[in-house]
Amino acid sequence: MEVNHLASTIRDVANLAGLSLGTVSKYINGTPVKEANRIRIENAIRELDFRPNNIAKGLRNAQTFSVAVLIPMLTSNFCTSMISSIEAYLLPKGYSVIVCECHNNEKMELQKARFLLDRMVDGIILIPFSSSGEQIELIQENNTPLIVVDQIIKDHPADSIILDNFRSAYEPVKKLIQLHHNKIAIIIGESDHYTSAERLNGYITAMNEHQIPVIDDYIQCGNYTMDGGYDAMLRLAGLPDPPTAVFISNYDMEIGAYLAINYLRLQIPDDISIIGFDNFPLANIVNPPLSFAAQPLDAMGLAAAKLLFKRMRGDKSDYPKIITHEPEFYYKESIQDLEKKKRV
Repeated sequence: MEVNHLASTIRDVANLAGLSLGTVSKYINGTPVKEANRIRIENAIRELDFRPNNIAKGLRNAQTFSVAVLIPMLTSNFCTSMISSIEAYLLPKGYSVIVCECHNNEKMELQKARFLLDRMVDGIILIPFSSSGEQIELIQENNTPLIVVDQIIKDHPADSIILDNFRSAYEPVKKLIQLHHNKIAIIIGESDHYTSAERLNGYITAMNEHQIPVIDDYIQCGNYTMDGGYDAMLRLAGLPDPPTAVFISNYDMEIGAYLAINYLRLQIPDDISIIGFDNFPLANIVNPPLSFAAQPLDAMGLAAAKLLFKRMRGDKSDYPKIITHEPEFYYKESIQDLEKKKRV
């Protein structure tokens, strides 16, 4: 069948899919349809290279068919992975995705939030930099659907997609204790950051449960940056009684810590056992293979996109909804049993 791709219409999609105009219209406007019908519609859309006239639809429905993702830094692997899964869900539904970064600057975060509201985006997914909640207040006062990812901001209830941050640190520290380590350090982000506080709580709880003293010098802040991780690892290695194991609670800090370990010519795990965070390239290319806690980034991004889409359609049931994802753990040869001197 020869298909004319010029100026394809919704009627062309319906004809090619063999479905009613009403069914195709429901799909394009975000109403769920039967799975078999969805597949036929999407195949027809691809074949026809059909693009809904979102400008016309927006004029009718007071929508712009654009959503925004406001993030601290584009260089963050966490943020870019999240954007990818958000786009994968929303683009086929006719939404363009605007990405804004605030360069880890609180004032710029507010400026970018105002900019997005002025653009009249239909919804915002926020990975917060500031813990003040001002950016959340600004967006909510505008009645723009908002999903907060990665954090819960105190006294600012909002739909949120988070990781079980407590468990993401508790389990790796418990694993190191089982391997007979008792001089265990942690590198965390800023102390007032939700994820930092939860991961630190997991570390402290695991140590307390096993009657192991928590040493202040073993808790180092790396500011969730590569440079911060590098400096934190140098500080730990320079202690009079350095740790035998370190849990690094963020991927960017993990890269910096590894650079410091190489600079110091320490051997992993003979000199120091390491558990990192997230299954990004470093975990697969270093030798020995890195142990790590992983957050399901694709699932978290998809959950954020789905919940935002639900809110943009006017469904405010179960608000504010908090969806918590469980971490996964991979223990490899970067850690050793301290008594047996045997790698995992």
